[in-house]
Amino acid sequence: MNDDRYGIAGYTASTYGDAFADVYDEWYSSLDDSDFVRYLALQLPQNSASILELGVGTGRLLEQLHLIRREQGFSDSLQGIDSSAAMLDKCRSREHLSVANVAQGDFSHDLPSGTFDLIFVGYNTLFNLPDDTALASCFALVNARLSTDGLFAFDVVIPEPTSSPETVTVKSIRTDGVTLAVSRHDHTTQRITGQFIDITEEQGVTLRPWSVKYWTPAQLDGHATAAGLELVERISHGDGSTHDADDARHISTYRRIRPNN
Repeated sequence: MNDDRYGIAGYTASTYGDAFADVYDEWYSSLDDSDFVRYLALQLPQNSASILELGVGTGRLLEQLHLIRREQGFSDSLQGIDSSAAMLDKCRSREHLSVANVAQGDFSHDLPSGTFDLIFVGYNTLFNLPDDTALASCFALVNARLSTDGLFAFDVVIPEPTSSPETVTVKSIRTDGVTLAVSRHDHTTQRITGQFIDITEEQGVTLRPWSVKYWTPAQLDGHATAAGLELVERISHGDGSTHDADDARHISTYRRIRPNN
């Protein structure tokens, strides 16, 4: 079903995952966010915990976290949710995630039952949500699923201003093909839409559309407060670097608002 909230005709909650599942791990193998996983491991209690990843995708982050925790001697309960069946097929094929329970669904509509010591969202996946209504719903659902001392963390970037709102670049050139990247940035609506155009001799043209709606840290904090969450800390890198206003990336961690004693 078409959803015009995403800014691309025909785009739905599962479009991104379905379009990128076959290349995601290859294309983003160099994504420098392993520090986020190490940070998450440090936030977890020193006992077996209950963990939920929103937008689990191919499971690359959940698997990394699981291996760190297993090495530390903990046997966590692992769950994940993603709107793309194609992504979940990749996730379920990971050897070390056979212990995880992953399900298809939109994490702004419903989350797995139970309570969690950690709910997290990987690199920019939170910005796959289409609008303020979806973000507010997601935060409210997270609040309802956090344990008493549970934490909610995500890793996102704030896009830099561009002189041109529309760009066309070359992602890669190969002897048997070329991949072009086309994007449009609307600063007013804080939305970036794009398309990777993958052209190969063997498969012809493959289109991989994407759409993100981004929020500033202040906007995210406002939605969090409205949902009953409070900011615990905001850092620029998983090593604990203090976040400055000029930093493009931030890792933000929230908990349920605690009544004054």
